[in-house]
Amino acid sequence: MQILQEETGLSQDTLIETLGLDNSDKKSIAVALAKLEAIIETYVLNEVDSFLVRAQNNIILIRFISEDDFALYEPELFNLLKCFSIHTAFITRAKRAIERIDGTVAIAFMDSHYYETWLGVNDFDDNPDLRITWASQQIKGK
Repeated sequence: MQILQEETGLSQDTLIETLGLDNSDKKSIAVALAKLEAIIETYVLNEVDSFLVRAQNNIILIRFISEDDFALYEPELFNLLKCFSIHTAFITRAKRAIERIDGTVAIAFMDSHYYETWLGVNDFDDNPDLRITWASQQIKGK
């Protein structure tokens, strides 16, 4: 739990509350945290696999900075991770794992206001590939 707390910046009580756990049931907390760690590591491995399959030297990861954006654009992952702070831990781990195999990782921060404007101007409907395209343009524009 301590590593996840450090990565998320959440206190033990806040983390337990965010996950919807009973603070007095230590066994349930341990089981739930082990499951959460397994979920995070599975998604990290998925990102590494995606990087390797693309056979390119770089990848863009999108980090959510609000609960609303995370829930809107990645509802399945939101239901598993429960909050954007845990998503941040996942992105941090994925970045480290890809860099260990000599990949270059850029992190883009999702700002739904700008993204939705971009979608509207270009008459696009949201999808994960378009999010990466948008993120790439944001990074190049900096």
